[in-house]
Amino acid sequence: MWLKSTADFLLSQWLWNVTWGWYHIPVTMFIMMFLLKFFGRVRIMPSVLISVFSQVFSFALFSLFVVAVPVYLLGLKFVPYDCYTQEIMHPAIICLSLGVIYFLFHILFFLLLDLFYDVPLRFFILISFVANIVSALLVYKFWCFNVL
Repeated sequence: MWLKSTADFLLSQWLWNVTWGWYHIPVTMFIMMFLLKFFGRVRIMPSVLISVFSQVFSFALFSLFVVAVPVYLLGLKFVPYDCYTQEIMHPAIICLSLGVIYFLFHILFFLLLDLFYDVPLRFFILISFVANIVSALLVYKFWCFNVL
C-alpha cells in the first residue's frame, strides 16, 4: 500500500512539474546562478554550467525514475476521476515537495561532480537547498497562488 501511495505521489509531482509547476526549473537555475556568483565567488561561466547541468540532470533523472518505476514496473496509470472529489494537497506543499525532490537529485549530481572535480560539496548542497526552497516559495506565491 505504501509503495502505491509513494508512486502516486511521485507521479503526481511529476505531472505537476510538467504542467503547473514548470516555472520551478528556470527560477531555480537563476537563483542558483545568483547564489553561486555572489555568495560563492564562482566565476559566471562555471556558475551557469553548474546550475544548468544540475537542473537538466535532476529533471532527466526524475522523469526517468517516474517513468521507469511507477509506470513500467508497477503499471500505475493516471486516471482523473470526475465522479467525486479527491483529497488534494495544498499547492504550497506541492511546490515545496517538488523543491525537496529536486534538492535530493541535486545532491546526487553534486556527489557525482565531486568524484571528478574537487568542489566545495557542502557549499553546493547548501546553495541547492536554498535555491530550491526559495524557488518553490516564489513559484507558489507568484504563479500558483494567482492561478489557483
